[in-house]
Amino acid sequence: MSLRKLTYVNQLAVYGIVLGIVPLAVLGLFSSIRASDTIQSYVEAGNAQILKHSQLTIEQNLKTVETSLAAYLNSSGSAYSFNIPLNQDYYEPLTELQTNMRQLQVFELGVQDVTLYNRDYRWKMDNGGIAAYKPGTEKVRGLEEFLRSNANSVWTWDESLVQYVKKNPLFSPAPSAIIVAEIPFSHLSKLMLRANPLGSTAILDREGNLLMHQDTGSIQAMLAEPDLRQRLKADEAPEGQVNWTYQGNDFGITFIRSEYNGWIYLAAAELQVIQKESHAIRSFTLWTCGVIGFLILFASWFGSRNMYRPIRVLHDNLMEPVEGGGAKEPEEEDHLQRIGHRVRGMLDKEKKMTSQLQMYQSQLKASFVQRLLLGDVTRREIAEKQERFGFPRNWQLLKVMAVEIDTLEGTRYDDKDTDLLLFAISNMAGEMLPQAGQLIPVVLNNRQWSVLGTDGGDAKEWNKDIQQWAESLQHAVADYLGVTVSIGISQPLEDWNGIPKGLKQAEETLKYRLMLGNEAIIYSEDVLSEPETDVHYPVKLEQELISDIKNGYLQQAEERLRFLLQELVKPPFHFQEYQLSLLRIMTEIGSLLQEEGIPLRVIIQGEQPLMEQMSANRTVEEMEGWFIHKLIHPVIALLEERRSNQFQTISDAVIGMIHQDFDTDLTLELCASRIDYHPHYVSKVFRQETGVNFSEYLLKHRLQMAKKWLTETDMTITEMAEKLKYTNPTNFIRYFRKIEGITPGQYRELNGSSLRRTE
Repeated sequence: MSLRKLTYVNQLAVYGIVLGIVPLAVLGLFSSIRASDTIQSYVEAGNAQILKHSQLTIEQNLKTVETSLAAYLNSSGSAYSFNIPLNQDYYEPLTELQTNMRQLQVFELGVQDVTLYNRDYRWKMDNGGIAAYKPGTEKVRGLEEFLRSNANSVWTWDESLVQYVKKNPLFSPAPSAIIVAEIPFSHLSKLMLRANPLGSTAILDREGNLLMHQDTGSIQAMLAEPDLRQRLKADEAPEGQVNWTYQGNDFGITFIRSEYNGWIYLAAAELQVIQKESHAIRSFTLWTCGVIGFLILFASWFGSRNMYRPIRVLHDNLMEPVEGGGAKEPEEEDHLQRIGHRVRGMLDKEKKMTSQLQMYQSQLKASFVQRLLLGDVTRREIAEKQERFGFPRNWQLLKVMAVEIDTLEGTRYDDKDTDLLLFAISNMAGEMLPQAGQLIPVVLNNRQWSVLGTDGGDAKEWNKDIQQWAESLQHAVADYLGVTVSIGISQPLEDWNGIPKGLKQAEETLKYRLMLGNEAIIYSEDVLSEPETDVHYPVKLEQELISDIKNGYLQQAEERLRFLLQELVKPPFHFQEYQLSLLRIMTEIGSLLQEEGIPLRVIIQGEQPLMEQMSANRTVEEMEGWFIHKLIHPVIALLEERRSNQFQTISDAVIGMIHQDFDTDLTLELCASRIDYHPHYVSKVFRQETGVNFSEYLLKHRLQMAKKWLTETDMTITEMAEKLKYTNPTNFIRYFRKIEGITPGQYRELNGSSLRRTE
């Protein structure tokens, strides 16, 4: 008898038995066979994950110590304090140096002591204070070998601690100073995760010596065997498993070799214990499958009878005949199929509605902010979302801030990591910027966007706050992610409807990074020389072509022109429309020149009118070559020259103010305010044009004036120091001697000034 001829209740029983017993039998058999191998592989995989986590945590701790010491050695104040003798004249710098060193001993990093050895002046500084010492008595393992090498830093260790040693200056075989940070193994042991209950963990150095372990049991005794340590040392694989027999017991050893310092992280588990657990699991699985199989037989037979009754009732309710009569469905039809067709339509509608209602609040906010940036919302929707999401409604001024990654070359990332990096930057922006002064940060068009706002008050103070937030975000991204970013900030906006305009301004501003360099903070009002105008033509390629020409992207402009001309000749093709489109392109380019204040006759230079030249071209290739050589190349060259002149003008203006007001309290901010540019922008331009920053140029000019006064006037040193805005004559004398190698008085004597008087 076929299955189809069985009654529906019997079909349920048979299907229940087959679907329950067969998979259960296969599962029980497979589990009993695979129990041992699976548990062992899970133990090894678990140990590997634990070792990787322990390695990451310990090496992150060591790398953070390296970064802290490198930052400390490279600071301008520390560099001066390293090269001073141990006497009372330098009490203050030495005291400040010791205070800064103590700040390096962060509890979370486990640094118990930092020692600075000055090998030229033979003094050392640590937690115990400052004292003289004799070179060669440093308590650093392998120091002499390190000093002879070309390395600038090294990690070394002994029985109880690890030491980080760094030269100053770098790469010198005879450095004037070395700094040593000590971290006890007890701190690093706390960073190690314990292995699962079936194993133990330990760390060996690159020579196979035991550094740290978590217990004093079998693993420590097993690692004492030279053969095992030699095998682990000889294995050059970055990670793997080794089976080893010790005292008649088999062990599975999982190891990971660090590329950072050559340490070997390992975890050992006894295979007999694992197999014992697998035998217990196998027995339990078989007994469980037997009990469950009996229950399935009972439930399939008796349960199918009870299940049929509500199905029949449901079927009768759902399949009521339509008014007017209709054919009665045959009894042998599958009731569940008929019910399923009727219910599936209702469930699909419900699922769509449920998925929309279950969206997270943060995703709705982010979606709204993205649409707001793109200009895809109405005033009414803005008001509704402000009330629904609790957005501030009293902002008087707004700005749009765009963050873009400069480059991934030279970092540990590649292009596929861009999205993850942008989301990480977005999370940092959300945490670092004040919650009351921003909308939720979003990622859009390969950039991170933040909408900032203020309810009024002092606009200058708000701009200073934005500058501080931007700098803090740059530093945090560089420290934690290891990449540099540039930030573009739009002009102030008066209401929420201007946010799409702010997005375009920030995008346009970031394009000036090509001239100002990476890791720049650029303000729209500093770089956009003309107010933004509405787009007259809705052709996307045409807008992108004009944008490329405006920003000096020659290769992109040529490619964009080629695509645009190809689009114009696609069917349906009309010659009049083609000519009108070419005229529009030429008009937009001419309008771009007029906006920059450049007359069109500079390009024509007495030749035929542009309309006649353009009409003389007969093919698309001729038209493309004419646009590139007659318009695009000259226009880009003129715009680049105009921008270069602007940079030179700013630099000349600042130099003129320095030469005129060097004897006043002159600052970069004051100079920037006089020429109506942002200080950060002026600083970038000045350094790009002169090769030095504002403070260095001002100090050098004041030094030249001091040398002139020393040889041509009878001014005293005190008068010069006061006129040049030094806090006291001592600072002036110290700086003069640092640059010239002699004191001001000695300089006056050597240059033979006849004008002298007693100070």
